[in-house]
Amino acid sequence: MNCTDVELSQFSSKDSPQMHIGLSMSGKVNVTQLTITAPEDSPNTDGVHVDRSEDVHITGSTIGTGDDCISIGPGSRFVTVDGIVCGPGHGVSVGSLGRNGANESVEYIDVRNVQFINTTNGARIKTWKGGRGYAKSISFTNINFTNVDHPVIINQFYEDRQDVSNTGAVALSNITYTNLNGTSTGKTAVDFDCSKNGSCMDIHVNTVAITAADGGATVARCQNAEVDTSGFVYPKIPCVANAPSAGPPGPANAPSPSPGLST
Repeated sequence: MNCTDVELSQFSSKDSPQMHIGLSMSGKVNVTQLTITAPEDSPNTDGVHVDRSEDVHITGSTIGTGDDCISIGPGSRFVTVDGIVCGPGHGVSVGSLGRNGANESVEYIDVRNVQFINTTNGARIKTWKGGRGYAKSISFTNINFTNVDHPVIINQFYEDRQDVSNTGAVALSNITYTNLNGTSTGKTAVDFDCSKNGSCMDIHVNTVAITAADGGATVARCQNAEVDTSGFVYPKIPCVANAPSAGPPGPANAPSPSPGLST
């Protein structure tokens, strides 16, 4: 907490009762070659949690826990996640943001070259109903999924059991997904579940092929989101105007596996 110019390398953590590594109110942090493990049924055991920090780089690590492998919380800016093997766990999450109507922000987040194996979520953005603020300029690039329940998810109704009279939402914009591939254990491989207040805009999906782990079809769900696509995209995103139809990827049209990741 409150640290600058931090280097953490070749560090192992096992079975922490809560989050393993917390980076708060810090800057210029480089974290690399971590090995973090916890049982998949252990709650709140995030591998690395970042909040109110900037210029943070988390690279070349293997993380398997009972919660998020990496969570990027409020007040975070210029965070890079690169070369991570995640699983088990809840994926790499931006958020949660806006709990109890809070005004919170996250921006300039770059997640790339990540392999998710047997996780509940993959690339996730989560905000609370009634929250305020924004999450913008977030990219997920070169991502591979192996038996992931929910590979790609935006959830603006996270933990929606609270009583919040404010129907506002954290504004999401300039969100980009590029070269995502692999298998989903759930039928819904891409799920953009956004508030009807127009809070999910400028979402770009470029070259995606996520098939069902059991060999069946996958689908995408899109609620109240402004999305455009390019390249081959499967499953088809239903809220894209004039999107070409796409069947399951075959050898001729499937994207190549993400560089540096096994499939």
